[in-house]
Amino acid sequence: MTLPGVRSRRVAIKHAAGLLALTLGVPLAASAQSAFPDRPVRLVVGFAPGGSDISARIIAQKLSQLWGQQVLVDNKPGAGGNIGAEIVAKAAPDGYTLLMAVNSYTINTVVYKGLSWDLLRDFTPLGRFGALPMVVVVNEKMPVRTMTEFVSFAKANPGKLNYGTAGPATAPHMATEEFSHKAGLSMAHIPYKGSGPSVQALLADEVQVSFGAQSAFDAFIKAGRLRPLAVTTAARQPQLPDVPTIKEATGIDFDADIWYGLLGPAKLPPAIASKISDDLRKVMADPDTLTRLRDVGVQPAYLSPADMGELMRRNVATWRSVVSRIKISLD
Repeated sequence: MTLPGVRSRRVAIKHAAGLLALTLGVPLAASAQSAFPDRPVRLVVGFAPGGSDISARIIAQKLSQLWGQQVLVDNKPGAGGNIGAEIVAKAAPDGYTLLMAVNSYTINTVVYKGLSWDLLRDFTPLGRFGALPMVVVVNEKMPVRTMTEFVSFAKANPGKLNYGTAGPATAPHMATEEFSHKAGLSMAHIPYKGSGPSVQALLADEVQVSFGAQSAFDAFIKAGRLRPLAVTTAARQPQLPDVPTIKEATGIDFDADIWYGLLGPAKLPPAIASKISDDLRKVMADPDTLTRLRDVGVQPAYLSPADMGELMRRNVATWRSVVSRIKISLD
């Protein structure tokens, strides 16, 4: 039998112990998070070296300098980047495993069957840092010089024009299908294995038009072998200041690009997510970072985690409607 006085003392002791643990625990937890990172950070890139990982390595180097810890780029190519995404989705939510986010993941999450991850459910947006503008180009044999003329020509020749892309369910494929739908065009999609073969097909007149990364066409535009008609972004691009946007040229509301950012696993502690996103913003305020990104064809385009999350939701909704319309799915 426990006497009332003894019971009261025990309750008081437990209450005091809880207050002590809470008082001590808060600074300990804050200290643990403020110490991030105290070991190397892994930045997973779901693609082979030499492509999107170039910009990832620029960001990784800058974060390494800021943190005093190595940020190691780990290429995990395969399945359109899905292997890398799965690794990060299943990683511990501690900030030490991050994903180089590419807007193709907003397509993959609605196109691929049987994925073990969902882009909007299984990741924490940490910020966008760059974008590759897409441009609409035609070969020199096409009798059009403006985007308005192209739309009129395509409408007058339904089903007779081919457009080329680097493969099915790529950003250029989805963008072309979305524009064709909005403009009321009927063109045949010819997918190739990569942007190089797609560009060569355009030069050879196997296809007559392409939507694609501006960097893939630059040399041929300068040589006069390809004719740029419009950029797909909401604003004109500095490298092609005389080329209008699709909306300027046609009145059709359209905005699409290829963007890069950082994602962490879901349930990333807010303090760590804020630390990473704040430091990414600092990196993007460094003039050397901006110069190096532009040198590899990437336009610096920082977005906060909240804005990046909203961009992801908009993209997923757009591509889901395109996928439903054209009935495409990949294994």
